[in-house]
Amino acid sequence: MLFTTLTFLLFFAVLYLVYWSVTGRARLYLMLIASIAFYATWSIAFAIHFLAIVAINYAFMRALMKPTDSDRRRRTLLLSAVTLNFANLFLFKYFYLLLVFLHDLTGANAFEREIFNNWLFQHTGYDSLVLPLAISFYTFQLTAYIVDVYRGKITDRASPLEFFVFILFFPQLVAGPIMRHPDFMPQLTRIQPDRGRMERGVWLVLLGLIKKVLIADNATTAINVIFQNPDQFDWSSNLVAIFGYSMRVYCDFSGYTDMARGLGLLLGLELPENFHAPFLSTSMRDMWQRWHVTLATWLRDYLYIPLGGSRTGPVRSYINLIITFTLGGLWHGANYTFVLWGFYHGVLLAGERLLVGFLERRAERAGSLMAGIAARVQRFANHAIGRPVITGLQYSVTFFLFSLGCIPFNAPDIFKAGDMAANIFSGAAGQVSDNNMYLIALIVVHFVFHWIQKRERWPEIGLAWRYTLLGLLGLVTTILLGRFPPGVQEYIYFQF
Repeated sequence: MLFTTLTFLLFFAVLYLVYWSVTGRARLYLMLIASIAFYATWSIAFAIHFLAIVAINYAFMRALMKPTDSDRRRRTLLLSAVTLNFANLFLFKYFYLLLVFLHDLTGANAFEREIFNNWLFQHTGYDSLVLPLAISFYTFQLTAYIVDVYRGKITDRASPLEFFVFILFFPQLVAGPIMRHPDFMPQLTRIQPDRGRMERGVWLVLLGLIKKVLIADNATTAINVIFQNPDQFDWSSNLVAIFGYSMRVYCDFSGYTDMARGLGLLLGLELPENFHAPFLSTSMRDMWQRWHVTLATWLRDYLYIPLGGSRTGPVRSYINLIITFTLGGLWHGANYTFVLWGFYHGVLLAGERLLVGFLERRAERAGSLMAGIAARVQRFANHAIGRPVITGLQYSVTFFLFSLGCIPFNAPDIFKAGDMAANIFSGAAGQVSDNNMYLIALIVVHFVFHWIQKRERWPEIGLAWRYTLLGLLGLVTTILLGRFPPGVQEYIYFQF
């Protein structure tokens, strides 16, 4: 059930009316039933499977909270829970990638996908493994909860109702944000209607619709035709396509997040912000503090720091960064292209950290050429004219580097990704896409959303004006949705 369908609108409208008509824990029971129904519309069988995984994790959580002097027992419980969660993820998401790897490594026909699918059909009646909806997101959320219990960061024992609502909460279930215990659980005991939250909720839903439906969905066909056939188009069309895909994935994913947060606010619950003007970042490190924030912090807290983080010396910290982001790329999808995408970002971040450290050390040497250059750049950056020039250059470089990473992220395979990159950097000739100016216009429009989000202060306006503006935005959104209706496009991150 997509947020952008009339079916969901009816579902939420009924839920909203009933939800605020009941009180206390009845709201939580209603939310749990609605969340199960929301997931079950995709698959009843996988809804049962999902509930079983959550129930087992709840049992592990309760066992970890029991008083014990045995660290070995607690480690065994933690290892068992994490193994269960990632074995479940591996089976459905990475089993075919393992077959591809073994086939590429050995050349043995026994590892061909078709042979396995035939065997599966003969023994189960299913012709392939199906990826359960939201499996990557709920795996990370469950694992974070269990690890935080083990670390002693969570000491209050959640009831089964609260735990199930936390994991299954339907606005964020399918594509995040990835919630932690402090983000959500304390709110469940104090849900109250709040006019300010509801206003913000409507704003976010409308902005999410504009991003997702009007921009991301309408740009999809124009972008994908170039990614599918990069050799047919010239270098400029390929370049515009990767910029366009950056725009599309931002509008699609942040649009979903806006709607998820808006729906949560309408139900009296605050969800964490997942994007904060990422393409107005001055470095790749800054960008990853603004892009898919809940995933980036998850990778930091549960992978990078346990690997040693930056405590083990500079060389090891660079290796830890690359490992963390390579595994983060694998989390996005079971394909070599996603591994390459993650490795690319890990290398970028490690290289940026190495370069900054090198320049800082050289700039500290009195009388050195680098010190003189650094002083001049700093004076220029502090000037009224120089400041926007330097900042604009930083924004442009960051956006360009991120967009290059979109080549393997969206390419059908590693060979198409290589062709696209080669065409861009070689200035290849070919067909000039008719959609170049259309995509450029959408890219410019999407930066307006970044500017809105980055702006820290807005003038205070009265209640009447707020409702007037909200009504106008709703009217404009409705007119535009009628004027530019896309096909029904799934969210990009539904596949993860």
